[in-house]
Amino acid sequence: MTLLEQITDYSLNLRLGDIPEDARDLAKTILFDSIGTGLGGYQRDLGQKALRYATTMMPGDEASLLGAGDRASLEGAAFANGVMVKILGMDDSHRSAGHIASQVVPVVLATAEAYGASGADMLVAIVAAYDFAVRVGRQVRPMQRARGLDLKGTLGAISSALAAARCAGFNRERTINTVALAADLASGTEQYVYEGGPCDTKDLISGFASRNAVFALRLAQAGFDGPRGALDGEYGFFSAFGDGFDRDTFADLGKDFAILGAGFKPHGGCRHTHQAIDAVQAIQAQGPLDTSEIESIRLSTYGYATRPIFRVDPNPPSREVAGLSIRVSTAVALKQGTAWRHDFAHWDDPEVRRLRNLIDVQVDSDIEARYPELNGCRLQISLADGALRESYVPNMKGEPEFRMTDGEMREKFHMLTRDLFPQQQADAIYAICNNLESLDRISDLTHLCAAAAPVAA
Repeated sequence: MTLLEQITDYSLNLRLGDIPEDARDLAKTILFDSIGTGLGGYQRDLGQKALRYATTMMPGDEASLLGAGDRASLEGAAFANGVMVKILGMDDSHRSAGHIASQVVPVVLATAEAYGASGADMLVAIVAAYDFAVRVGRQVRPMQRARGLDLKGTLGAISSALAAARCAGFNRERTINTVALAADLASGTEQYVYEGGPCDTKDLISGFASRNAVFALRLAQAGFDGPRGALDGEYGFFSAFGDGFDRDTFADLGKDFAILGAGFKPHGGCRHTHQAIDAVQAIQAQGPLDTSEIESIRLSTYGYATRPIFRVDPNPPSREVAGLSIRVSTAVALKQGTAWRHDFAHWDDPEVRRLRNLIDVQVDSDIEARYPELNGCRLQISLADGALRESYVPNMKGEPEFRMTDGEMREKFHMLTRDLFPQQQADAIYAICNNLESLDRISDLTHLCAAAAPVAA
């Protein structure tokens, strides 16, 4: 049996009762959080551009667009919603597979609505997609990063395709072909982080992957076939996008639910900057801090947060990639007190620019030895009067070991949607997501995700 056949059988045979309660609850939170980040992205210029493209170039009446209340084709909704969920950089993260929800959630929302799946179907599809994505990610992530590939575009396409086939109610043969065809649509590079000029692909890649997943779904439904060895064949995904294949990674399917390793973002920007933001806020909680008195800053963390160079660049080329730099994120948090999307508008203010160039980033041997189980940092700030302010964060907020509370997740959602609709509407979305097993019509959820008024161009 090929790996593709194995993962297909797992997805098709997985039932709601097989999934432990904590994994089901986390899948619901991922859905709720992704809708919130998508509605936040809807308010940005790129989100509006993606919506216009979807309604104009991919018109239809199959699935709903977040925020707009408009509808588009299945591909159009998956693309636009995928872009919107990713724009703020506040979507979920996983240590082995990066950002999964920004591709999977737009696909399950669109396919479940278009094919009449239930909330229970959607929940199972999300869990199965994470089990697949994380196990693949463990094997290919280091090599993909070395080659400049973006996991969202490669891993995101195939894991989303598996979820799409489950929501569409496909049989074994069609599911196999959906994932196989998606593997040959997988693509995406991280060149965007090195570009000095305008570049939208950081967020478009999630849209590409979501669109490619449902495109593969349509191809399989139309009778097109893909290779059975698309994943573990001699020239399959693991060879082309990784450095080999270890079947033992998949031996615990149905026993160890990978979704439990997902983390959530309380701040904007790259996940590998959040330990520094947490440390800044811990220092600020000790008492008032006048940034003009800061003379030097020492930040010690794990090595992965310092590589490649864009992660520590004190002078990135644009706001779009500024949030990927731990120096910039630390400086923004010091000056603003928070690191929400609107705070990064100040990334190049004179004082923020001064602060980010004061920061000495080092790899701490103790923290490095415990990564990735722990991913914290030490922060030391020297002031003009000789005082030293310090903090140590063992693990960044939102990780499985340091979960955001239910109230914090709801507050994040409200902060992202407060300019779109009243608190009662946000509460209604939360209630549906929290009781997803009982949802019969996905449209009852997607209709609530429309803004009270269009966002001004």
